[in-house]
Amino acid sequence: MSLTTKIFLAIAATAVLVIGTMALLVGLSMRDGFSHYLLRGELKRFDTLVRELALAHNPETPGWPALAEDPRAWNDFVRAHFSPPGNPDQEEVNSDPLMIGDRLALLNVSGLRIAGAPKRTATFDQRPICVERRCDEGATLGYIRLNAPVFSDSTSDAFFIRGQYASLAFSALIALLVSAAAAFLIARQILIPIKRLEAGAKTLASGDYSKRIDKDRTDELGDLIAHYNVLAETLARTSQAEREWISNTSHELQTPLAVLRAQIEALQDGVRQPNQETLAEMHAAQMRLSRLVQDLKILTYSRELGLVADLGCEDLVEIALEAVEIARPAFDAAKLEVECAFPETLPLSCDRARIAQVIDNLLQNVARYTDAPGKVRLRLWRADGFAHVSIDDTPPATPDDVLPRLFDRFFRAEGSRSRALGGSGLGLSVCKAIVEAHGGRITASQSELGGLNVTFTLPEKRP
Repeated sequence: MSLTTKIFLAIAATAVLVIGTMALLVGLSMRDGFSHYLLRGELKRFDTLVRELALAHNPETPGWPALAEDPRAWNDFVRAHFSPPGNPDQEEVNSDPLMIGDRLALLNVSGLRIAGAPKRTATFDQRPICVERRCDEGATLGYIRLNAPVFSDSTSDAFFIRGQYASLAFSALIALLVSAAAAFLIARQILIPIKRLEAGAKTLASGDYSKRIDKDRTDELGDLIAHYNVLAETLARTSQAEREWISNTSHELQTPLAVLRAQIEALQDGVRQPNQETLAEMHAAQMRLSRLVQDLKILTYSRELGLVADLGCEDLVEIALEAVEIARPAFDAAKLEVECAFPETLPLSCDRARIAQVIDNLLQNVARYTDAPGKVRLRLWRADGFAHVSIDDTPPATPDDVLPRLFDRFFRAEGSRSRALGGSGLGLSVCKAIVEAHGGRITASQSELGGLNVTFTLPEKRP
């Protein structure tokens, strides 16, 4: 059974149940109401009987004891002062066609039966007996109670009831048809966007992430369509990034492999001799290939949440000082002045080797890209439960449109694949992966010194 059919049946069945229940209740209420209406109409014909009962009431012996002691006296009293509507003959009066004798009862002022029908049916009505038709408080002498007939032989009454039931059935049928039409339209309205989402999901499953669904609703289905479009956009970006990742990785691996192959073939052909210069070039290509593989391994671990494995309580100031000393020869060669602003100590829960790698990568980037003579400023401070590390350098500055992409894999600000200005293009990506694996955040902005500022924060205590 399709979802459209299920929704339609659910709505239609609910409408049928509600309309059927209402029709039943209205029918029962109509029948009872009509019975009360007939009873009130019949009670209006008892004016003479009520008047005579009021005159026959004896204040000294209240309750009409003469009628209570003799049932036949009550029946005779009723026949004497009540007759069916129209002009009945004496035989019709004696036969009691309305069964008044079996339905009418005389009650005292407390509502207790004095004479007449001993039982009270579910449907009944009563009329007070008053002195001179004044039924003020204290003036009521008693009541006459009239039960509804169990069976009515009135053709007109039955015809009226059947007509009302027919009208009610016709109205219920119209309501059911309208409800069915509304159920169909609602089911269709709900199913149209679901069908569109289904088609879109099949498109995504086939590998096509370019399809988008028009968001023309503001309800929950509209929100679902918006989420689908975001998912499709994310998958498209991820697919593009994956293709670029594979392309760039193969390109980066190809260069050192090509160098090694050329050197080896040259040695095999006797073009070059295995001297110190040749071996140094081969070793440099091999080291470059090893660093690239190591960077790829780090980025892979970052995806598998296995990058940070050796956490301990470390002093960030000590880690930074060691990184500065390691980078000092490169700074001296690039004619860069180093300025450090550290607190005495800054304890931190971190992987010492990984954080040292982050600071070392950032300092090596400064030595590689900053013009000589220049200046490097390294600052550490504590704020709001986080350790902050900031590295500033002097020109050249990085363009504003490039800053958001500095931490992308294989991205180089100079836009070339040359090794003269950079390494593999994974250094900043590795820094970002390590910092985020520690629960921190790294950002790049324009420096006050005229160059680039890179700042990363780490929580002092891991959650």
